[in-house]
Amino acid sequence: MMEDKVTTPEPCLKKQLKGHKNAITALYYNPNDQQIATSSLDNSVLLWDLRGTMRSYRFQGHDEAVMDVTFSSSGKYMASASRDKTVRIWVPTVTGSTGMFKAHSQTVRSVQFSSDGSKIITASDDKVVKLWSTHKHKFISSFVGHTNWVRCARMSNDGSIIASCSDDKSTKLWNLDSGECIHTYKDLKGHGLHLAWHPSGCYVAVATSHGNVKLYDIRTHNLVQYYSIHNEAVTQVAIHPSGSYILTASKDGKMKILDLLEGHPIFTLSGHNGPVNAVNFSPTGDTFSSAGDDKLVFIWKTNFTDLSSESKENEGQNMITGQRSASQISKGSSLMRNRKQIVCDVVSKYEIEFQKLTFQDELNLNQACFKRSFSW
Repeated sequence: MMEDKVTTPEPCLKKQLKGHKNAITALYYNPNDQQIATSSLDNSVLLWDLRGTMRSYRFQGHDEAVMDVTFSSSGKYMASASRDKTVRIWVPTVTGSTGMFKAHSQTVRSVQFSSDGSKIITASDDKVVKLWSTHKHKFISSFVGHTNWVRCARMSNDGSIIASCSDDKSTKLWNLDSGECIHTYKDLKGHGLHLAWHPSGCYVAVATSHGNVKLYDIRTHNLVQYYSIHNEAVTQVAIHPSGSYILTASKDGKMKILDLLEGHPIFTLSGHNGPVNAVNFSPTGDTFSSAGDDKLVFIWKTNFTDLSSESKENEGQNMITGQRSASQISKGSSLMRNRKQIVCDVVSKYEIEFQKLTFQDELNLNQACFKRSFSW
């Protein structure tokens, strides 16, 4: 069902995958867009082939629930994090495991490769974020400062900053080289369960236990967008490769798609039976996947955006600002070619004004920074 009137079609369900024996905790696309890896409370990782047969391979080795799974940027390796306190490295073929190391003294909640594949970042219930070398799994450094479980840690695309969120109701930014905490964002109501970097590297989106999504500008440390959209905890967030949309998953069984330029939700999706625990966009953004407590993986056709369509770019601009002259439309079309840069530039321009507003009207608050940029 649609949250607001839009001219683009709703996402549609393409496939449903079944294979896990317990709730699914995370999912990740191979950068080659031909495989999806899923982790589960059934102690396994499943690798799904998207090229036709949808056949899956089951990777077993963890002694307890697998909490997270990811691919390296080359697609040659997977990594999984588990309650058994270990991280396992896998080759995404029938070959299977290539190594394992004990990463923390308690449950490992998240794992991620650096963009160049040379490092691995982990986060744990032991309140620590750690950095490892991918080769020989050598420990490099710790990032210490959280006072409760660390739910998620993600490295920026340029590898200079780590963002982490914790049950201590804070999200922290860390300097990768020095290990020092750059800034702490505090939340009075809930704690962060998951986070994602915007492709521009300027923003971090945080999913909270209070049903909110918050977008922070890491340069000014201002909160630039705030969405109170779910009735229960937001379990995961994913940002579209264009940087224009956020996809959310929640324990309330719903998913939301947020338009960052419009500043409000545009779609609510349902279909899973019970909490949705994981969402992610494909590398191209043409599809996305979801998974949850019902042990199922849903693959959706995105539909709401077509990054290569000039006609839809013009249509999108007209939807935002109404009819304009030919020169204005041409200008709008040019801007729409790089929506993620618009998001970056517009927030910078209006962030001071944004701070003067209150949260009494979240829709107006979000639109204040983004929508006004199209009034030429």
